[in-house]
Amino acid sequence: MFRVTLDSIIAVYLVVILCGVFFSWVAAEIFRRGRENRRRRNFVICGICDHVFEDPSEDDLAECPRCGAMNERERVIEI
Repeated sequence: MFRVTLDSIIAVYLVVILCGVFFSWVAAEIFRRGRENRRRRNFVICGICDHVFEDPSEDDLAECPRCGAMNERERVIEI
């Protein structure tokens, strides 16, 4: 049998806990970005009145609820 000191037990414990927290954080960030990208895919900006609205349909053209203009879907780039 080999000797294990209290310092090495604490170090291993801290490393395991910190690795678990780090990988949980990375997984949460990946899932959050995926949800955000799926949600942003439905945003449409009106070319006439600059109104940003959400249209969950899969049509190529979306009607603006404010002015009634038909708009093509484009990727919304967040600044």
